[in-house]
Amino acid sequence: MSTGSTNPFLAGGAGGLAGQVRAVHTYPVREIYTIISAGRPTEVGLRGYPAVQTIIAAGADDQRGDDVLHRVFGDAVRGLEQLRRST
Repeated sequence: MSTGSTNPFLAGGAGGLAGQVRAVHTYPVREIYTIISAGRPTEVGLRGYPAVQTIIAAGADDQRGDDVLHRVFGDAVRGLEQLRRST
C-alpha cells in the first residue's frame, strides 16, 4: 500500500481509513474447485490434497482404485464421460 496514492481511502495507510470506515466485516465463502484431467476429476480434485497425501503416506493404495472412488463419490468419478452417456 502506497502512502502517496491519490485514493483518499489509502492516503494515510490503514490509519487514514479510521475516519471513513466504521466497521469491517468478513464473510467466509467456501469454494470448491475440482481438478479435471481428460474429462474426469482427478483424485486430488475429488478427495483434496491432504487426504490423498495421507493415503499415499499410509500405503493404502487400495483406497485409490476406481471402484473405491466410485463407491465414495458416485457417478462424479466418471466426470464428462458420464454426462456424455446420459445425453
